[in-house]
Amino acid sequence: MLTASFALVTIDGSIPRVDKVPASWVPNTLQSALTSIRSGLLNLTSPVYVVAQAPYQMSEALADITDDRQSLLRQRGDLQAQLLLLQQQQQRFNYLQQENMRLRQLLGSKAQLPSQVTIAEIVGVSPNPLRAELLVDKGHENGISQGQAVVDAQGVFGQVVHVAAARSWVLLITDRDHALPVRNSRTGVRMILGGTGGPEALVLEDLPASTDILAGDLIETSGLGGRFPVGYPVGVVDALGDAQDTPYLSATVKPSAALSKVGHVLIIADGGVKPMPTQDAPGLGAQINSRPEGH
Repeated sequence: MLTASFALVTIDGSIPRVDKVPASWVPNTLQSALTSIRSGLLNLTSPVYVVAQAPYQMSEALADITDDRQSLLRQRGDLQAQLLLLQQQQQRFNYLQQENMRLRQLLGSKAQLPSQVTIAEIVGVSPNPLRAELLVDKGHENGISQGQAVVDAQGVFGQVVHVAAARSWVLLITDRDHALPVRNSRTGVRMILGGTGGPEALVLEDLPASTDILAGDLIETSGLGGRFPVGYPVGVVDALGDAQDTPYLSATVKPSAALSKVGHVLIIADGGVKPMPTQDAPGLGAQINSRPEGH
């Protein structure tokens, strides 16, 4: 095949090109023969050109495949980055949606309260494990004062015990030094609810054994003491203790407020410390202020 190729090249070089000389110079028979020979040799040598071009064509094809793969890898990386960004935005959206729901609940509670309130965000927790206190981002500059009641969308949260310019400490109702005048919403019986120091534990103190109280009863603020609005939920009776061999009952109450979950609370503006009148006889009022309401 190579010999034929060389022969064709030699013949082409030795015989004048038909398109370069007048047709009368080349005999018709010889012209036809040369044309046939050239066509036949071209047909025979075509596979040689195909084989010779095959490596270049394969190289170009592989280069295209490599470029396509690199492009797909880049696109995949870009899509993964976009997916990660969208997932982060989705998480932020979910957080904002939940935060919006909590704020709506707070605003709903605000509409039910009889006083002006301030929305505050919880920004810290007391490092002292013996104290159930939280730090909020409102202080004197926002009209906050010691003794003001703090609630959330579900119930009573605690009260302000220390105030700075832009920060305040809130004592939770579960703190062992906190006491709150309450009543049973079912019977109207007034009681004192105290903290135990546990994360979500309250106890009704000094209940006579004859007290009409049942598990599941709603305990709400009585309004006595002047710090917490009357009728605001505090908790639900969780369990009753055995009254045998003692004249008193013990009852544990589960708080209604989300003491360990919320991010915002409401501070009731008219809950400041009020001095006890000197002419008042010692009684329930003195008992109320002997614990954290007089912190």
